[in-house]
Amino acid sequence: MLTTKRTKIRPLRNEDFQSLLKMYIEPDSNTFVTPFRDKSKEFYEAFLEKKIEQNNKEIGFWVVLEKDSKNILGTVNLNFFETFSIYHVGCHLVKSSWNQGFATELLEAVIKYGIKERKLDAIHGIVEKENLISKKLMKKLGFHMDRIEILDDVELEVFKLKMTK
Repeated sequence: MLTTKRTKIRPLRNEDFQSLLKMYIEPDSNTFVTPFRDKSKEFYEAFLEKKIEQNNKEIGFWVVLEKDSKNILGTVNLNFFETFSIYHVGCHLVKSSWNQGFATELLEAVIKYGIKERKLDAIHGIVEKENLISKKLMKKLGFHMDRIEILDDVELEVFKLKMTK
């Protein structure tokens, strides 16, 4: 389990699905996550099942709980993205947690985990071109723009955080 000042971060469990399904269907939840836009409950359930399966091999998808309330705030990930052969971070929060600094706090913890525990030499962030908030977050966390990729007709900016030796 990982922790931050305000949160506990633990691997995804089946009992988390209902809370996360509510998050995924919130208005604007997937504005900049094209593959998740306008999908069914069954799509999200299959996605979460796949994440549990992947966590059995290598933990890379966590649920975020607020320390005080124990409410689920969202998810954070550090996992291998096969299409680009990179490890990447991401964060998906319930709308009520937006604009409160949680994404920065969570990604800092996961990046630290990637460096210290996984010994990764680089971590990436994959952001849709129009997602100005996530691009600003990447820069705030020390990532730099590495390249542009097109995936399923969506322009993605790939940011990179290179570890210094």
